[in-house]
Amino acid sequence: MLSRLSRFIDSIAPNAIVVVYFSGLAVQYDGQTYLIPIDNAWISPDNIKENVLNAEQIIALMHTKKPRAVIFILDCARPYQNRVGETPFFVDRERLGLLQGMAPVHPSPSTIIANSCEVGAQFFGLADNGRNSIYTYHLLRYITTPNIDIDTIFRLVALDVQRSTGGRQRPDRYSSVYEILYLVINPYLKNFAWANTMQPAQPFR
Repeated sequence: MLSRLSRFIDSIAPNAIVVVYFSGLAVQYDGQTYLIPIDNAWISPDNIKENVLNAEQIIALMHTKKPRAVIFILDCARPYQNRVGETPFFVDRERLGLLQGMAPVHPSPSTIIANSCEVGAQFFGLADNGRNSIYTYHLLRYITTPNIDIDTIFRLVALDVQRSTGGRQRPDRYSSVYEILYLVINPYLKNFAWANTMQPAQPFR
């Protein structure tokens, strides 16, 4: 993960809109948020700070490339596990003070952080398609819709997630972006107002 992240950051062009999506496990440890890889059996309190991705540091590194904005999407309500069973690091999570989800961050300006659920929330399972989490299922429905700004997209996703889970899962987001950002623009669509009243195009699956 570390080498792939380095290559990705090197590819960021000035004034780009950078979108990063991470699905899996995020854990708070010692006031920081770490993104845990699948092969996590080797993680311990002695090496986590040096060998596991720190979310706030990732955001800071991306901003060294002078992007227009960084959009960081975290779908991190997965349970503590690895390929062969429970990681010893997580067995001691109460003693170590581990919390699932993202710790409060103070990222650079022009940053959006979208969380699939509140800190410490449980995993609500997969959508009925059997592939995606409930949050990612709804995110995929909206994120490529043309001429809808990214803040509106995240509001629509959050609304559908709450409806689908009976209010048990409540996505949240932090934003220091003060301009209107569009990921997809279709110049042939003249009326943007419909986005404010749109309803889901299909039932939850």
